[in-house]
Amino acid sequence: MTYKTVKDIVDYARKLHEALSHQYEELEQLTTSERAQLMLSYLNRHEQRLADALQDYEQGAGHGLLETWLQYAPNLDAGPQMEKIRDVDLNDVEAVVAAALAVDEHLLRVFREIEEQADIEALREVARSLQQIERNEEHLLARDALRLSDF
Repeated sequence: MTYKTVKDIVDYARKLHEALSHQYEELEQLTTSERAQLMLSYLNRHEQRLADALQDYEQGAGHGLLETWLQYAPNLDAGPQMEKIRDVDLNDVEAVVAAALAVDEHLLRVFREIEEQADIEALREVARSLQQIERNEEHLLARDALRLSDF
């Protein structure tokens, strides 16, 4: 049984988005495709926005709520998703977007699991708020990826 605080989960998500932002920045330098460079630059900013949103959320949340312990903390291993990002064909913009969306889906699963396991409404609300942050950015990513495909 793994115990984590709400703050641990938010920190995990924020640090994952920061790591992804840096990863996309590095990959942008490696690709020769202009479309892929544009997408990787966009993904870098997308991940930084998510990291900033989670930082803002953490600063605005009540300290007591952030220190609440989750008895059944979800698996926080994002290794497989990070490997997909590192191994993606940088010249295939659709594959890059699919790998980015897979990471977003991983975090949505984490937050849904928290919502399902939470025994108090305040924790369920936290999980729903975190899901909404992810979904909003995921929708923007999908929309903007479609626009880039017209480029």
